Order: sequence, then C-alpha cells, then structure tokens
Amino acid sequence: FGVCWGAMAMINHFHGIDKRMLSAKAFGCFRHRTLDNSSPYLRGFSDDLVMPVSRWTEIDARDIEAVDNLNTLITSDQTGPCLVDDPEHRSIYVFNHFEYDDETLKDEYDRDVREGTPINIPMNYYPADDPSLAPTNRWRSHGHLLYGNWINQIYQTTSYDMNDIGNKEEEK
Repeated sequence: FGVCWGAMAMINHFHGIDKRMLSAKAFGCFRHRTLDNSSPYLRGFSDDLVMPVSRWTEIDARDIEAVDNLNTLITSDQTGPCLVDDPEHRSIYVFNHFEYDDETLKDEYDRDVREGTPINIPMNYYPADDPSLAPTNRWRSHGHLLYGNWINQIYQTTSYDMNDIGNKEEEK
C-alpha cells in the first residue's frame, strides 16, 4: 500500500513508470469516479467521490494502461489516476489523499501564505472558496472504506498456515 510519493516510488520500482512534473500544483478537492465496482477494494464506494489532492507530479494514465495486470480503480478527469491495483505484487497505489484530516490542506495553504510561497487557494475545499470558512470533509467515509477493504482483503487472501506465507503458489 503506497500513498502519494510512496505510491509513485513503488510503481516506478515494480514497473519502471516515471512520475512527471505538473506545470502547476494540483491542490484541492477534486471529483473522482470509480472504474471497477467489482474490486474488493471498492466495496461500498459510490460511483463518484471527492478527494484531496496535493502534489506537483503525476503518473500518466497511458503509462499505467501499457502495463499488463495494472488496473486503475479510481480516476479523475482533472488529476488523473488515483487508485491503481497491482495484483502481481499484492499492492495498491494511491496517488491522492484519503488519509487527510479536515484541515490538512488548510494547514498547507496557511503555511505557504505565511512563508510568502506563491500558492492558490485549494480548489473546491473551502465553502465558496473562502479560506475564512471552515473546510468540509467530503472524503472521510471513502477513506475508511478503502482502508477497511484493504485490511479485509489481506485477511481474506493470506494463508493461515505460517509455512505457506511467502509461497507464491499458495497465495493464488
């Protein structure tokens, strides 16, 4: 399970897919859609969801599509692939931030403003895009679902026999 830069490092390590620099920081809460509702990782997910994004780099969807056995499970028209399943390595890659608390983007924005770093207001994060208003968390339930589904999938697919763990034939 890799998140953001960790996910980008994992997909590069296992598949040679390089991250690409963005011309501007992807920063805010963006609409995403699920692509494979049959995935055990997406049990209980709605067809579309909003999720925080905060990054200067991306993984190109075409690079993922070029690799057999990588499955994009969640994507965004604005920010690209979000959640990718890699069954061969029993891994999932999350390029965005289900794990963020309510004020994580606010804290990042406030820090940059305080330090004089050029930064845009995080898109679709504050009500009416007004940083004086408290942000509304619209991703918490999906984050809990993903992490719960991931733990359940590990539980359901790991052998109870300690001698079988690590044996590729037994894991299938």
